[in-house]
Amino acid sequence: MMDRLRNALRPPSTDPQTARQQILLNWILLGLGGLALLIGVAAVVLWIIGAMPPIAAATSLGLLPFFLLSYWLGRRGLIRVAGYIPVILVFALLTTSMLLMGIGHVSTVGLALVVMTASVVIGPGAGFFMAVLSVAAYIFAGWAATTSLITVAFMPPSIVAIDAVILGVFLTLFLLMNVLSNREMIRALETEQQRSGQLRVQSRDLEDLVASRTRGLERRAIQLQTASDIAKMASEAMEPTILMGQAIEMIRARFGFYHASIFMMDESGNWAQLTASTGDAGRSMLTRKHRLAAGSASIIGWVTANRLPRIALDVEKDPFHFKNPLLPETRAEMAVPLLVGKRLLGALDVQSTEADAFGEDDVRTLEAIASELAVAIDSSRVQREMQQQLERIESAYRQQTQQGWQRLARSRRVPIIHLDVHGDLVPPNEDDFPLIRDAQLQGSRVVSDDQREIAIPIQVRGELIATLAAKRPRLAEAWSEEEIALIEAIAAQSALALENARQRSEEQRRVTELEAINRISQAVSQMLRLDTLYRIVHRQINQVLGETEMSIALYEADHDQVRIPYDSGSTSKAETAQPLGDDLTSVVLRSRQPLLLAENLVEQAAQLGVDNLQAEAKSWLGVPMLLGDQILGVIIVHDDRVENRFSEDDAALLSTVASQIAAGIQNSQLLDQVQRNARRERLIHEVTSKVRRSPDMKTIMETTTRELGRALNAVRSTLELGKGNGESGKRAQGPIEDNSGGDGS
Repeated sequence: MMDRLRNALRPPSTDPQTARQQILLNWILLGLGGLALLIGVAAVVLWIIGAMPPIAAATSLGLLPFFLLSYWLGRRGLIRVAGYIPVILVFALLTTSMLLMGIGHVSTVGLALVVMTASVVIGPGAGFFMAVLSVAAYIFAGWAATTSLITVAFMPPSIVAIDAVILGVFLTLFLLMNVLSNREMIRALETEQQRSGQLRVQSRDLEDLVASRTRGLERRAIQLQTASDIAKMASEAMEPTILMGQAIEMIRARFGFYHASIFMMDESGNWAQLTASTGDAGRSMLTRKHRLAAGSASIIGWVTANRLPRIALDVEKDPFHFKNPLLPETRAEMAVPLLVGKRLLGALDVQSTEADAFGEDDVRTLEAIASELAVAIDSSRVQREMQQQLERIESAYRQQTQQGWQRLARSRRVPIIHLDVHGDLVPPNEDDFPLIRDAQLQGSRVVSDDQREIAIPIQVRGELIATLAAKRPRLAEAWSEEEIALIEAIAAQSALALENARQRSEEQRRVTELEAINRISQAVSQMLRLDTLYRIVHRQINQVLGETEMSIALYEADHDQVRIPYDSGSTSKAETAQPLGDDLTSVVLRSRQPLLLAENLVEQAAQLGVDNLQAEAKSWLGVPMLLGDQILGVIIVHDDRVENRFSEDDAALLSTVASQIAAGIQNSQLLDQVQRNARRERLIHEVTSKVRRSPDMKTIMETTTRELGRALNAVRSTLELGKGNGESGKRAQGPIEDNSGGDGS
């Protein structure tokens, strides 16, 4: 009930002034209507009992429709019309009351209320108008009472005049106060309306700012989430192509772009190659390997050339926009460079179907994402290269391990340890452990059917290096799972120990090789005689390879012959020279490449065109001695008893030694040449000195002939003056001072 009453009294107008007038009108109508209803009900009751005529009830109840009409007009916004209805009705009732019952305080208060209602509800003008009417009605009612026109008590004219003046003054002051109050109220309302308008404007601005900040925060959140997701994808060690494909799809979907692409610079730095793109158009361009030149008439070309972002808010007006027929709906385009430090990786390109779609915030956002994406791409590339490098190192190490164990197996220096039931070492017998071959072929443990025999391969980095086998007597219990697990654990530890032992052995060999090479280098630098140098080289090679036979063959290119100045297997000291033929040494001299024959020498030599071997060797290794493009000879090591004696490492060592021997041979030849030149210069100086000290021509001729014969070790020397045409001349002969039996002159 109260809610309905509140809703009925609530003003429908949103204007504060009109709403205030509607509220006052509603409350006045409510008060007057309630009063009229009570009076009407009371009048009806009194009429029924015969105490009051029916006109009083009819008059009171007849006012209610007019009040309802005023309420309806007020709800429609016709405040002035609606306000006049109760004012005029009440004024008419008061005037009638004064004429019928005379003037008094009730009528005075009633007229004041009428004037106040008119002033507040209708306006100050209506208030003044009603004030004038009220004073006039009061004076008229007072005059009527003084002249006995009405049946009321007689009132003196002076009293009526005084009351009329007081009423007029009171109403005037009331109206002035009301006008001033309304004016201040109107000002306050206007100020309130102005402030309210300002507050509404500020509220809208604040809402716009909040919305803008909210959009910025949302975009920032999307940016951070996108950057985080890109970094996460990079940490998963993806291929760069996969990373870029997923990243570009994520950027397009989260920011609502029409199209997005990633261009990467090629190795030359002149072309931006499309690497990742979205949609059917992107797949088509990737298929045809779409690319744009740096500095070309395109957004990507401009960005890659200047390393700065570029926005085309209207692609129709941008001279650098490349019109792609696969993307006809593009209206705006933006591209930012992908930079890691000062290094340009490529560019990120996004396109929109709306013009003016990009702003400064979009540039900063896309630059941040591009920076994170560039780091992720570069990190992914580095990780991939590191992984590939690691795989290459791992593969090389596995290959090195495999080759090391293969060399060790070929050398037959790997023992086969066979222990009997008492733990004593006995000769191996392959028939004792038939499961070894199966375990080696399968690469896993093999257990016999009766669970008493087991073979477990020992592997290092997937390479089989040994096999551990064990057998229990026929009447003994089968191997249990715990025992088998123990054997496998021992095999695993043995693999590590064997690999470490092999590595130590190879390291020790490297140390021995370096020591041997160092000693040979020192011997070469000391300008020793060649036969002494050959013996030192042989001794140092034996330190590394073990006791082996060595020979050195020197090639004489002028005569196309091979001379052997050193052969450890020959007792003859005479150097024999043979023409270049079809032996293994000649094969090395012609090919200028090392030659290693590890087994089946007869067959391998026959394949090389050597039918008859000069020695019954089981292992043979020859390395050419090269000095630049000149071949000086061959250094050869061989073993007459053991096959697979030499390896590729031995060939590498011998190649190093061969280069040092070649340098030693050249140094020796240069030293001999220098010594011969020195002896000749000394001889010329001595002969010249003696000739210059001779006093006459005869003595000069004799001295020259004698000294020349001594220098050349001649049995006779002659110096003859003249033209040598048979005419007689002067001749000087040197004496015979030796018994060499020569016939030179």
